[in-house]
Amino acid sequence: MFFFHPAPVRRARDRAYLSFAARFLLAVIAIAIPFATTWAVDAPLSLRDAVKQAEAHAPNIDARQSALVSAERAVTPAGQLPDPQLIVGIDNLPVNTNEALSLTKDFMTMRKVGFSQTFSRAEKRELRTQRAEATAAKERAMLTTERLSTREAVVRAWVMRASAERRLALLQTLRPRAEAEIVAATAAISAGRGSTADAIASKSARVMLEDRISDAEREVAEARAEFARWLPDAADRPLGDAPDWSDLGVDPDALVHNIAHHRELLAYDAAEQAANADVALARADKRPDWSLEFAYAQRGPQFSNMISIEARIDLPIFGHNRQDPTIASKQALVDQIDAERENARRMHKAELEKTVAIWRSANERVHRYENELLPLADDRADAALAAYRGGRGDLQASLTALDNVIEQRIAYTELLSGLGQSWAALHFAYPQEH
Repeated sequence: MFFFHPAPVRRARDRAYLSFAARFLLAVIAIAIPFATTWAVDAPLSLRDAVKQAEAHAPNIDARQSALVSAERAVTPAGQLPDPQLIVGIDNLPVNTNEALSLTKDFMTMRKVGFSQTFSRAEKRELRTQRAEATAAKERAMLTTERLSTREAVVRAWVMRASAERRLALLQTLRPRAEAEIVAATAAISAGRGSTADAIASKSARVMLEDRISDAEREVAEARAEFARWLPDAADRPLGDAPDWSDLGVDPDALVHNIAHHRELLAYDAAEQAANADVALARADKRPDWSLEFAYAQRGPQFSNMISIEARIDLPIFGHNRQDPTIASKQALVDQIDAERENARRMHKAELEKTVAIWRSANERVHRYENELLPLADDRADAALAAYRGGRGDLQASLTALDNVIEQRIAYTELLSGLGQSWAALHFAYPQEH
């Protein structure tokens, strides 16, 4: 007789289903990963993502971050007492007679062990801590400056590449116009209205356009190489849409008025604090530190062992030749920092004013090119070519109009590049909180 056990059968069936589901899921993942990777590589790279990725992997920022960690780690030890010193030695060792080099025969010979501790004044320890904290604050400010500089450099590289690629694309769109010039010149010759010189001139114009395109391709290659410096793993991804370069998010005049918070001036306050701490430390050296020494001395077995206690105090009695010149030297460094800060403030204020002027001019001119100059140049070229085809104009006028279209498009892309780069200089001139 056979017995049917449904529970084991169901369990076996469930395990089979689970095994099939697991294999199916792994197959789907294996198929999806290449498509997901391809999409990630081919997806347009926005400016925000470019800045974020470049900043996360920039070695210059890593170096500055390490400098900050080093400065912060030095703060705590700066205010500590010096390490104690171990004292080990032999006093009064004979060197002649029958007691020469004996450790036990002469009552003055002692084997000594002890320690010495220097006690720096609390004021000095506090000043050293302040000096270390100021150094850390300076490194922190320099890290902020480095981050902002990197962001600006990435945006500039992004703008250069986008402008170069746009210039190339705009020039390539003129190839049909150049071909149309050749066709029109050939048709005019066949109709007895043109000359061989016209055909040569139209072909020359097409060759010149191709030369411009070749030069634009070179500029694209150079721009991509600079872009790869910041984003080596995303250098081949297409660029996304550019942000609105005409929107700074703040009043441009407020940027100039807020010059004290410019990124290149952030480190001066901390540098001045460090220099002032150095001046205070130099003055504190006129007040002496002291040290204490304790030692235990062992003599021969027939003599008594001994202990010794000594105190040492610095004697800064030649301040005119030692401490005073040092104080003057440190104070001169404070004056140097003040002068350098004022020079930097004036320089960066002038740069900001010029950049604001460039941004405003480029912003206005870009709109003029987009709304008036480029459409007018295209219309003029089309009208000149139509007139030549209809026998109402000459080829030279049509070629001149085509050359004007080329120059207008090149000038337009240069304006876009200038607008984007001035936007980057202004947008990253200050930390975000300012």
